[in-house]
Amino acid sequence: MKTIYCTPNERDILKTFGSYDEVNFVDIDHFEDNLKEIKNRKKVITFEDITHPIFNPKENSVIIFDRRMIERDWKFFFDYYGVSFVDKLFDLWKKRNVKVLFNFAFYEGIEYQTRLNQFITYDFPFEHLKLTDYPLFKDNDNFLFDRLYNLFHYFSENFEGNITRYPTKAHTLDKKYLFSSLQKKLRPHRLDFIQKIKANNLQKLGYMTHSKIYFDEAKNRNQNQIYMTDNTALQSEYAYQDDKGFYNKRFEEYQGLLVDNLSEDIHGNHTKRYNDKLEFDLSYVEISGETHVLFNLLFPCFTEKSYQPIFFDKMFLHYGANAFYKVLNELGGHNFKEEFLLDDSYFTTENPYEQIDMIIQSLKKLSDVDFKEIFIQSQDKIKENKILLIEYFKKIMKPVNEFILG
Repeated sequence: MKTIYCTPNERDILKTFGSYDEVNFVDIDHFEDNLKEIKNRKKVITFEDITHPIFNPKENSVIIFDRRMIERDWKFFFDYYGVSFVDKLFDLWKKRNVKVLFNFAFYEGIEYQTRLNQFITYDFPFEHLKLTDYPLFKDNDNFLFDRLYNLFHYFSENFEGNITRYPTKAHTLDKKYLFSSLQKKLRPHRLDFIQKIKANNLQKLGYMTHSKIYFDEAKNRNQNQIYMTDNTALQSEYAYQDDKGFYNKRFEEYQGLLVDNLSEDIHGNHTKRYNDKLEFDLSYVEISGETHVLFNLLFPCFTEKSYQPIFFDKMFLHYGANAFYKVLNELGGHNFKEEFLLDDSYFTTENPYEQIDMIIQSLKKLSDVDFKEIFIQSQDKIKENKILLIEYFKKIMKPVNEFILG
C-alpha cells in the first residue's frame, strides 16, 4: 500500500478529487517547528535526531509540500542547516524511491519572480513534480502548468479541505446591501474605489471593510515617503495614486464608511470567517480589487479574491482582474456583463481606475433597481460558474493523481 505524507487539508482535497481508498495517508505538520524543538532540547543536533516523518519516509512513498512548507520550512532548513543536511535528505529520498509533489501554485507572481525563483527552478535529484499557475515555468521540465492549479491551494488552505460546507447556508433573497467590498489592505486602487463610492453618495448600497492595522501601516508609509511594498521594488504605475488626503484623518473617523471586521484575528482564515459569520449573505454582489495589477510582473495574476464569490454562490465585479475574466471566458463562464450594464471595454482595459469608474456608473444605474430580481434570474449562471471551476479542476488533477498513485 502506497504511503502519502501531506497535511490533513491536502489529504481531504485529494480524496475529493481522486481515488485514494487504497492509500495510507500520514498527516504531517510543518517541520520547522520540529527542528526548533529538537535543537532546543538537544543543543547539538545531527541529521539522525530529526523525527519529522519526511526525514524517514517509507520506500516508494510520496510527499506533498504546501505553500507554508515551501515559503517557511524549506527556507529555514536551507538557511540554518545548509547543504550537509539537505544533501542527506535528498540522497535518502532518492535511495528510497520517494516522489515529491511541490505545489508552487499559490497566486504569488512576485514570489515566483524573486525570492522563490531559485527554489522553484532547482533541479531536485529525486523524482518530483511541480505544480504552477504561472506561465513563466510552463515549458520547464517536471512542471505541470495551469492557471487553475492554485485551486488546490485555495481549497486546502481557505476551505480547510472541505469544499462542501461552503457556503454554510443558502442565500437569503432580501439582503441589506447591493454589494460588499471586503479587504484587509486598502491598496491605492481599492482606496480609489471607496472614495468614488463616497463621492457619488453610494455608500449606503455597500458593506465595505478595512483593517486599522493596515490603515496605520499605509499612513506611516505615506508620511515617510516609502515607495516599496510587499518586499519588492516592482510596483507599477497603478501603485501610486493620490490619496486625496485620506490619511490625514484617524481611522476612527471613517467608522461610518468602513468596518474593521478583522481586528480580532487579522491573520486568521478569512474565508472561514466569511462563511461562519454569514458575511457572504450580506449582499448580492462581491466587488474586489485584485492585487497584482499594482506590480510590473511578467504575467498577470489573479488570487482567491476572484474565486471567492463564485464558491459562495454570488455575482461579482473584479477590477484589475482581466487575467481571471479571460480564464473564466475560456471555460464558458459568465461575467454578468449584461446584468451590470457593462460594455466590452470593461474587460479589455488594463487600467483598474478606468474599471472603477465603470463600476461606479453601473452602481448608479442599479441603485434604483430591485436587484433581488436580477439575483434570482441569474441563479443558473451563478451555479454554472461554480460547476465549471470544479469540473475543470477535476480534469487538471488527473495527471497529478497519476503521478501520486503511479
